[in-house]
Amino acid sequence: MPTNQDQKIFAIFMEEAAERLETLQTGLTELPAIMADSDRERVTAIYRAAHSIKGAAAMLMDKMPSLTSINKVSKRLEDCFKMVKDTPLKIDATTQNLYTKGFEVLKNLIDRAASPAGLSEELGEKILQASLPVYDKLENHLKGLMSGAATPATPAPAAGSPAVPGAVNQVMTVLKPMLQGFKQAESPESRKQLAGLCARLTKVGAGIEPWQTLVKTAHSAIANPKNSFKVLANPIINELKQGAELLQAGKANTISPSPTLSTLAGGKAAAKPAAQEITISADPKEVVKVLLKTFNKQQLQAIAQLLIKHIKS
Repeated sequence: MPTNQDQKIFAIFMEEAAERLETLQTGLTELPAIMADSDRERVTAIYRAAHSIKGAAAMLMDKMPSLTSINKVSKRLEDCFKMVKDTPLKIDATTQNLYTKGFEVLKNLIDRAASPAGLSEELGEKILQASLPVYDKLENHLKGLMSGAATPATPAPAAGSPAVPGAVNQVMTVLKPMLQGFKQAESPESRKQLAGLCARLTKVGAGIEPWQTLVKTAHSAIANPKNSFKVLANPIINELKQGAELLQAGKANTISPSPTLSTLAGGKAAAKPAAQEITISADPKEVVKVLLKTFNKQQLQAIAQLLIKHIKS
């Protein structure tokens, strides 16, 4: 069982990670303007948010192996922002979409780690491996934009992918009650209601296979009782909304579930690995002895930083 000390350190890490995720998510909503701005302060702030999550996870993952995947994913996202943090760049819809998918992977891992079921090292690695093509594609696309090999342009609708007029409005009519549903207390009945709402979306793009695949993947993720509503809400709402926009624009052939959503649809959550239990005396000197005996230098530095921040707050 995790000790009280482990739980407190983990809670502080999760609190900081949530703040950094908020910075990332806010930045992504304004990404085209932020990327094109000659003042690089805002994009640097996004880069630092990913960097902070990576660093905090790195200092704790020897003691908490489940944080390894969070460390590796935040490193990949950090690298993608590092490429452009000093260079104004006009980005296209592909860039925006790939950055969003990359963010969703990180948020999914952190949400899972915070959930009662926890994030096992094995499941984290599975999500990580499924997401690697997203970061590879984003890095290559950014290199193309920066070299001029790729230009931000709106591609013509793909053959066999007719536009669906009003798709966004139709989908949003369903997504609004779904978002409220995700805020309910979890129960078999509330999960059934959410799955029913999702199933209605198959009528929007009837016969358009990429859209149908996305909706069916979202439906499977909702139906999986291992997935908490908190973990499900963000990727499902965002991906269905983005899919609807592509559907309406006649770009349905570019719709595909993200690695995060695919994992939610078929992955199995696992319990947290058991942690070593230690006993700490009320005597400060004895506490120091136990800490020095139990933790390595990196972990001790992380504990010191977290304690200082906690005391100042």
